[in-house]
Amino acid sequence: MKKISVLALFGLALFAFAACNSVRNSGELTTVSGKWNRSIPEKLYLYKIVNGSLAEIASSSIYEDSTFCFATRPSKGDFYYIGPGKLSADRYAFYLKPGDNLNFTVTANSYTLNGNNSPENREVAKWHDFIQPLEWKAVYFDKENSTYVDFFPLLEEKLKALEDYPKNVTANRDFNQAFEEYKKFNLLDIAIHFIYTPRTAHPEGEDFPAYYRNMDISALTQTTAIMKYSPAGINNIENIIFNRLRLENQKITNPLDAIMENISKVANDTLKGEMVVKFAAHKKTLAGFAEYREQYGKYLVTKNQKTRMRELELALNDAKDGSPAMDFKFADKDGKQVALSDFKGKLVYIDIWATWCGPCKQELPHLKKLEEEYRNNKNIVFLSVSTDASKDHQKWKDYLAKEDLKGVQLFAGDDARDGIIKPYKVSGIPRFVLVGKDGTILSSDAPRPSSPEIRPLLKANL
Repeated sequence: MKKISVLALFGLALFAFAACNSVRNSGELTTVSGKWNRSIPEKLYLYKIVNGSLAEIASSSIYEDSTFCFATRPSKGDFYYIGPGKLSADRYAFYLKPGDNLNFTVTANSYTLNGNNSPENREVAKWHDFIQPLEWKAVYFDKENSTYVDFFPLLEEKLKALEDYPKNVTANRDFNQAFEEYKKFNLLDIAIHFIYTPRTAHPEGEDFPAYYRNMDISALTQTTAIMKYSPAGINNIENIIFNRLRLENQKITNPLDAIMENISKVANDTLKGEMVVKFAAHKKTLAGFAEYREQYGKYLVTKNQKTRMRELELALNDAKDGSPAMDFKFADKDGKQVALSDFKGKLVYIDIWATWCGPCKQELPHLKKLEEEYRNNKNIVFLSVSTDASKDHQKWKDYLAKEDLKGVQLFAGDDARDGIIKPYKVSGIPRFVLVGKDGTILSSDAPRPSSPEIRPLLKANL
């Protein structure tokens, strides 16, 4: 860490002290403070699990005297994680509720609570003391040269001791219930982490204790609890499936494919969707992504999953001539959902427009004339997508009737931006796109209907 003057150091410490005490005294926020007496990172982060992954809530510098301080405003009690990064090492879980003041000191291989902490975090600390010997062997493998020979017996010892581990440990019933789930999945995290990290000796099928061999993926995924109480929840589902295949001596050519082929064993639909989104990030081409989505897209059940899936697809899309045309789906004037992919095998001339757009309207007579010339050709589709705001849906329908517009008329409304504007990199309308029979973009900025270039282009591709 950079050297600073004594005066500057005093100023930083005073600022940290004042900031933490200010939020403590406000009675509105929850504070987390303490000392980090281990290899000191530049920053610490406060995380919460969102959609199965750690999301940053707050951060704190670590000052020259090793102190740190966070402030957050939780709406209700929940588990949070503190560490220099998202990796398991040097990361600790605590339960924070409105008005709590957590203070702890990180030691060489664990942590201790300081002062008057909440009953919930005193129980979390007891649990960590109980599980820490296992965690140290599993997570800190670069410091502890542990193999299954010493880890598995310790695991079985802890499992036996768990039979007498107390429940209903505080007056907070919500915490007590959540704590049981947290302990179950924390132990699962550690056990799975151990077998998927570098070791000098690795277990064979018969070496695994019953805890591993009895892992029931269906039972563990009846709800989304594994995703709520474990930062590695989705990874654990995948690793449990993969380990089960290994224990059954099944031949595995591609681990990702093997896991996805067993996705039906996951009971909860939301968890299936999270697995689909996670593995979609491995796709490197738009064509490969489209094939993957065709196979597994049915498992996407939440709006957030569909949005994240679309973002991954957009990242692969360059919308250049010769690249696959990104699919889209919007409602026609009768409310029927129609997709671009519905017309595969046909040439598709797309008009991206709006009723408020003067230049768009100027092209309509030319477009109608073009459609009339090809009205008997079943190998071409004229597809118009309105980007009018959703509030103008009726205005669009009235305009279609007034102008007697033909072809396939779709209304994107407020979904236009993510549905077609961004995928086709539209910077202005009208915008015309020509998609080939094989679903590739022939012209990302095709000639307008009024252009003399459009007819030769259509003829060449028909």
